[in-house]
Amino acid sequence: MSKAQSTTDPTVFLPLAPADFQLLLVLSERDAHAYGLSKAVEAAKTGVKLEIGSLYRRLTRMAADGLIEEREGAVPPDTPESRRRYYGITKLGRRVAKAEAARLRSVLELAESKKLIASR
Repeated sequence: MSKAQSTTDPTVFLPLAPADFQLLLVLSERDAHAYGLSKAVEAAKTGVKLEIGSLYRRLTRMAADGLIEEREGAVPPDTPESRRRYYGITKLGRRVAKAEAARLRSVLELAESKKLIASR
């Protein structure tokens, strides 16, 4: 049973792997295909790199957990792009991304209080 099947509580997914969080961040703005996701994560310059093989395994797992879903009709049919699988974030995925962002904010606040990073 996947986490999504057992609960809709976003905190059961935390902490997220950095690559999972980056994928949810990209998908929170737009649907994308795997290659586009890989390039967008790389462009964010967070140090996260996604190899295509591991990316597809990650996307399959995230879809099984209900964080993302494959989207039909993301591009017009009978175009070269129509052969690509497009993914979008689900409501649960958005709640998980928000929970992870809040968790990371609290970690940064703790690091600030310990004088490990400069205060904002």
